[in-house]
Amino acid sequence: MTLPLPTRNTTRRRVIAAGLGVAGALALPATAWASETRTGRRAAGAHQVSVIVRWNQAVMDAILAEYKLAGTVFGPATINARALAVIHNAIYDAWACYDSCAVGTRFGGSLRRPRRERTLANKSEAVSYAAHLAMRDLFPNQAAAADSFMRSLGYDPNAQAGPNTPAGIGRRTAQAVLDFRHQDGANQGGGYVDTTGYTAVNQPQSIAAFDPALVTAPEHWTPLIVGGKAQKFLTPQFSVMTPFALTRPDQFTVAAPPAYPSTRMSDAIEELVDISAGLTDEHKAIAEFWLDNDVTPPGAQQSWARFVSARDGYGIDEDAPLFFGLNMAECDAAIGSWAVKRQYDFARPSTLVPYDRRGQQIRAWGGPGQGTVTMDGVHWRAYVAVPGFPATVSGHSTFSGAAAEFLRRFTGTDSFGDSYLFKAGTSTVEPGLTPAVDVTLQWPTFTAAAEQAGISRIYGGMHWSFDNGPGLEMGHKIGGVVHRKAMDLLHGSHN
Repeated sequence: MTLPLPTRNTTRRRVIAAGLGVAGALALPATAWASETRTGRRAAGAHQVSVIVRWNQAVMDAILAEYKLAGTVFGPATINARALAVIHNAIYDAWACYDSCAVGTRFGGSLRRPRRERTLANKSEAVSYAAHLAMRDLFPNQAAAADSFMRSLGYDPNAQAGPNTPAGIGRRTAQAVLDFRHQDGANQGGGYVDTTGYTAVNQPQSIAAFDPALVTAPEHWTPLIVGGKAQKFLTPQFSVMTPFALTRPDQFTVAAPPAYPSTRMSDAIEELVDISAGLTDEHKAIAEFWLDNDVTPPGAQQSWARFVSARDGYGIDEDAPLFFGLNMAECDAAIGSWAVKRQYDFARPSTLVPYDRRGQQIRAWGGPGQGTVTMDGVHWRAYVAVPGFPATVSGHSTFSGAAAEFLRRFTGTDSFGDSYLFKAGTSTVEPGLTPAVDVTLQWPTFTAAAEQAGISRIYGGMHWSFDNGPGLEMGHKIGGVVHRKAMDLLHGSHN
């Protein structure tokens, strides 16, 4: 059942344009959204964004800064989803103390402040101190940036405050969330190092010099050697991490992938070979856009929520439950999809296709700028870079399905309306060449956006169709149960 957002006391503001998000939010004024970016899609004109939207972008900036420190354009989607969830959980719990009905996840309604204190100024201060504490905990390397952002908002990051002041409420609720999450199985304190004892069946290989003779079990994941370093299964312990709304990590598991060898698997391989041979500029644009290597996989869904906030004129009372529910859905999607990945440990196309088609002449994409060529199947390669974890089920599909379902239920409609202009020659795989002309990606509905995000991984050659469809379905189920629990909290029910 769809539960519309309850009417709040704040006045909703009309907006002219509906996209949000500009990198660099640590110094972003509240109304300055002036240019189209890959992270933000479009400008939002003069919409007065809430402090929650600004903190959301600050977290994205912290994630990108961590990428830069690590010298990579990819980060672990699981860790990023968890960070966004923890920070927005802290924000929500602080905000709930100043709402007449909502209850928090850790204290319930026991910290509710009297009516006279439920001002916009107090809410903004409380959520900022909550976000600040959580951000410093999750991103210690970004502590100085977090402090600087607090000062830009007019707050002293080191202020002494009583327990029932807005700053004190923010810190108390954030610390309770952090204390809970430090024991959730993600192993944040241990640097997110695996605690499950996972070992890959197959030895690492360079895709540029792939040797089928070295593959012990072709149906299982083979780590790739990238930049001279062998991949490791990123955060397999998320498969047993404590979820928010799921009853257990594998509550919504999916059917096993096809056996190898089998007719079904041969058909799946043939499908990817055909897609590679027939890649269009639009396919390539979709594959590259949804890589999200500048916003991290759950980061794309943050822009969906920022778009909604601007489109519908949300303020702090709508943004608090919006970003809370969205990010609890994304974190539970990470847990659910990683439980399936750990269960099946299934091979990526990047190794199973060349293993299966070795010694056969095929038509496929030949590499940057080469177009479609005839090659020995052992040289088949994905169009985009392949991350370090098994295929089934697609995380992109699960993240996107969960976000689409939560946002559809939260807003009461599937209507979305965002778009992105992928400009000619801006490909990072084929720079200066692809696309030959501008390509506009449009998402009339949240469902359409999720479906495009899912199929992008097939166009990119990193996932199978049987990773995508079930992942979307599982994501929608996760989004549904998260929405129900989030709305229970918003309406004052706490179990």
